[in-house]
Amino acid sequence: MFTPERMHQINVMVFETEVDEVARSIVRLGILHLVRLDDQQPWVEQLGTFESGKASDKIDRLGQRVVGLMKDLGIRELPLEERDSSLLETSVSDLDGMDKELSTLEARVVDLVQRKKELEVHLERMQGIFNEISPLAEVGLTDLKTPYTFLEIRYGQVRSEHLDYIKEKTAPLAAVVFPLASRETNDIVLVIGLKTDRLKLKRILREAAFEDIEMPGGSDAKDESAIVIEGLEEKIEGIRDKVDDLKQELVEIKEKNSAAITDYHRSLRVAELLIRVKNYLKKTRKTYIFSGWVPSDRKRLVESEIMRAARGRAIIEVIPPEEITEVRDGKVKVPVMLRHPGFFRPFEMLVSSYGLPEYSFIDPTVFVAISFLLMFGLMFGDVGHGAVLALIGWLLGFKKPKKPRSEGTTLVGKLAFWCGLSSMVFGILYGSVFGLEELFHGLWMKPMHNVIYFFKVALYFGIVFISIGILLNVVNAIRARDFKSTFFDQAGLVSAIIYWCGIGAVSIFLRNRPIPVILMVLGIGFPILLLFLREPLAALFGHRRVRFEKGLMSYLMETVIEVMEIITGYLGNTVSFIRVAAFALAHTGLFIAVFSVVDMVKGKSGGIFYSALILILGNAVIIALEGLVVTIQAIRLEYYEFFGKFFMGGGTAYKPIGLGSRPESTKGKETG
Repeated sequence: MFTPERMHQINVMVFETEVDEVARSIVRLGILHLVRLDDQQPWVEQLGTFESGKASDKIDRLGQRVVGLMKDLGIRELPLEERDSSLLETSVSDLDGMDKELSTLEARVVDLVQRKKELEVHLERMQGIFNEISPLAEVGLTDLKTPYTFLEIRYGQVRSEHLDYIKEKTAPLAAVVFPLASRETNDIVLVIGLKTDRLKLKRILREAAFEDIEMPGGSDAKDESAIVIEGLEEKIEGIRDKVDDLKQELVEIKEKNSAAITDYHRSLRVAELLIRVKNYLKKTRKTYIFSGWVPSDRKRLVESEIMRAARGRAIIEVIPPEEITEVRDGKVKVPVMLRHPGFFRPFEMLVSSYGLPEYSFIDPTVFVAISFLLMFGLMFGDVGHGAVLALIGWLLGFKKPKKPRSEGTTLVGKLAFWCGLSSMVFGILYGSVFGLEELFHGLWMKPMHNVIYFFKVALYFGIVFISIGILLNVVNAIRARDFKSTFFDQAGLVSAIIYWCGIGAVSIFLRNRPIPVILMVLGIGFPILLLFLREPLAALFGHRRVRFEKGLMSYLMETVIEVMEIITGYLGNTVSFIRVAAFALAHTGLFIAVFSVVDMVKGKSGGIFYSALILILGNAVIIALEGLVVTIQAIRLEYYEFFGKFFMGGGTAYKPIGLGSRPESTKGKETG
């Protein structure tokens, strides 16, 4: 719980005849984190690789086509599960059959989707024409010919036998043709299109011998505008009907083929996993070799499954990381898997967002969980608000949804739930329910009545928090066998002594008592002297000569600056925790503001209604705004004031290749 999951390296050699079954076994288990042997053993570069050849290209192409179909038909991607292990037997002939089925489907779907897109674009343009013309229904069409419109308007006459030609040629364009009246062998026609199609319209009308005439005004113009608007509405409705028909046809195709397409997609993803596994293999004359990492409690299971898949014809070597020279030298990183009980999983998300610890370093998740909840409760202590937050968190994180939600959403919901409970606990300590502090006496104190005391609590909380960070840094340095960092790092033991003795000196001074000379000399002066002597001491314990690479004066100046950074840095880190008290007081202050507004309106007409409305909206704003701000501040204190002392990050995530859920989420279940 306090360190990443222990790992073992597993090295395997199998005969070429068994490699396919071994690859299936690896995917089925979903436990092995494979590594590229080229990165660890230079001599491996001379070996051959697995030739996936045309199969890999075909799987990629089919996968892209299936994803395209799923996007066009609105089919949701489903995660792989353990039951999909049956798809590991997909053969080349299966891929050929899939190819034919996809070609048939694509021919229908692509055509329908293309037509739908074209009609939707056409509909959008026609709607733009309608929106431009509809305001002129009462004034007539005369005002259409303005330089500021995006429409191209042509009013004139054409021989009756040429009218169909104009309609046919303008049909693909965002344009409408309205026959308004007949004069012997001619028809009076209004053509409306977009200026972007101006040249095309001009050519079509010229070919039809269209003759422009002056647009009429008065009552005739109003009558004609009504005809135009009515015609536009009919055309737009007709296009909508066509779009709806195409959508319905796509829905029918989806309902009929959704299961098959989803199966294709899952089969191709499983086949892709097999190719990924085989890409890690290195080939000798008749064998393949590969290497990876497994959790220590799973190594026997992986070993036995690989041996079974290879029918006993395999050589398997399992090695702990401390026995690997490349790991000790820092050339090879052991993958990191954080595994915690369910309560800590949301806080593991916070740690992973910052970075992963090195394999040999402390996993801070437990410390983050406790400190984060304490800080959130201190800043957001209220029984009512905590209950609302816990309810939202329960709905997102614990209640089984009708539709599957993402793991990230679930973890955020669980985090909100635990934060809500923390808020309720501190609300009981403060005696606050939706900002009302007269309902019951708090078990501890009311922040607004004990401001100075509350600031002291926040500062001492910060001191303890920073001290834990220092101790974790010392433990990490000891585990890494780094003597110099253990004592002389900015968060090492020497700096810690200066910090703790400085806190003691300030506390004594604030009580108007004399600071003991021995505390100043031995607690602060002597550790500062040790910082100046760190290079000579490191040389003494390292049995080497003292070396000042940039010269003695540069070394002394750098040390002076470093001492100043330590003092000012720790001072700033500690003072930062005043924000815990400040935001708690701000939380209470917002309640005071809401209740003041309520007092102002409750005596007015409708005061009861407005008072209730202000209380509801005020509490909603406080929960949303303050909850977000407090979360951000708690994360900031975690990352900058706590992690900054010891957390270097740089760990490599444990990523096994396999089906199903994360293996660290269960202990005795073989998932990947």
